[in-house]
Amino acid sequence: MSERLQKLRSKFLEIYGDSGGKLAFGRAPGRANLIGEHTDYNQGYVLPTAINRDILVAAQRRSDRALSVYSMDFSERITAPLALLKLRPEDGWANYVKSVLWSLENAGHKLDGFNLVISGDVPQGAGLASSAALELAVLAALTPLGDWAWEPAAMAKLCQRAESQFMGVPCGLMDQMVSAAGRPGEALFMDCRSLETQSLPLALGGARFVLVNSGVTRGLNGSAYSERREECRQALKALQARNPKYEALRDVGVVAFERHKSALTPRLRARAEHVVYENDRVLKAKEALKAGDAAAFGALMLKSHRSLQRLFEVSCPELDQLVDLAQAIPGVHGARMTGAGFGGCTLNLVEEAALASFKDQMAREYRKKVGLNPVFIPVEPAAPAGEVAV
Repeated sequence: MSERLQKLRSKFLEIYGDSGGKLAFGRAPGRANLIGEHTDYNQGYVLPTAINRDILVAAQRRSDRALSVYSMDFSERITAPLALLKLRPEDGWANYVKSVLWSLENAGHKLDGFNLVISGDVPQGAGLASSAALELAVLAALTPLGDWAWEPAAMAKLCQRAESQFMGVPCGLMDQMVSAAGRPGEALFMDCRSLETQSLPLALGGARFVLVNSGVTRGLNGSAYSERREECRQALKALQARNPKYEALRDVGVVAFERHKSALTPRLRARAEHVVYENDRVLKAKEALKAGDAAAFGALMLKSHRSLQRLFEVSCPELDQLVDLAQAIPGVHGARMTGAGFGGCTLNLVEEAALASFKDQMAREYRKKVGLNPVFIPVEPAAPAGEVAV
C-alpha cells in the first residue's frame, strides 16, 4: 500500500471507525490536453493524456441513506441526505461528490448511504481537470459497493451528466473520458462526435512534455464559457445558411471556412476560425505524434496558443508571458496554454537535454517579469481511473 493510501485509510478510520463493512478505494487521474482546445463541444477532435497527478477516495457503506464526505485537502467534512441532493454554494468542493450520487440515482441505481474520505494532488484551478478526476475517483470507489459495472465510456458519460446537469457547467466529455480511458505512456485521440478513441504512444524522440503552472487560478467562469459556446452556435447557424449540411463547426473544413467566412461578423469569424483551424491542427498533431516529429508537433502547439490568445480570447497575460519565455529558450519545440483558459498551466515540449536549463530560465525570468514562482509538472501519462486493490 502506498504512503498516500495508508494516510487515506488511517484518516478514514480516525473519522468513521471500522464498521466491518468493505472499505473500497478508487483513484482517477487529472489530464493535460496536448492540443485541441474548445473543440470538444463543437463535436471536434482532441488529443489529451492522463497525467500522474490523481485523486484518491476511500468509501464505505452506511445504513441511513446519508452522505458524509471528508476532504483531507480542505480539512472539511460535509454531510447531506441522499433524498435531498442539491447544489449548495456553501458546500464548495463537496457539490462534485453529491453530483455523482445524483447522477447515479438518476440513472436508476439504488444507493445506500456512504462515508467518504478524499485526498488529491491534482492542482485545482490549473486547467488539469481536477473536477473530472474527483468525480471519477468517487465513482471508482463506489463501484465495488454498488449495483453497476465499471465501463470507462459509460462512467465518463455519467460524470459528464453530473457536472453539466447538477453542477450547471456545460462541459464536453473530454476530461471525463481521458481520465476514465487513458493509458500509461499514451495519448488519447478522441472524436467528440462519435466518441471513438485511439491510443497513441506518447513518444517524440528525446522531447518531453512539461506543464508550467502560472500560479494564476484558472478563471474561465460559467458565463464566459457559456458565451464562447453561444458564439460558436451563432457562427454555425450563419455558416449553415451557406451549407445546411453542417451539423457542427467540426464539419467546416479550412477551405470551406475561407470561402464562407465573409458571412460572419468579425467576432464570430474569429471564434469559428479558431475552432476550424484547431480541429485541423489536432489531426496534423496526431500524424506528427505517430511520426515522432517533435518539431512539427511543437509548431502546431504554438499556433494553437496564438489562436486561443488572439481569436478565441481565452488566454491571459501570465500564460502569454510563459509561452513567450519558453519560445526564446533553446531546446523548446513549442508551448501553449492548456485547459479552458484565463489562468492555469502552459504545456511545453522540451528536449530532455534542455530540461534543467528550461526550468532555471523559466523560473528566473517569470519571477522577474510577473513576480510569481512557476511550478513545473512533468507529464507522465498515467493509468486510467478505477478501483485500487488494497
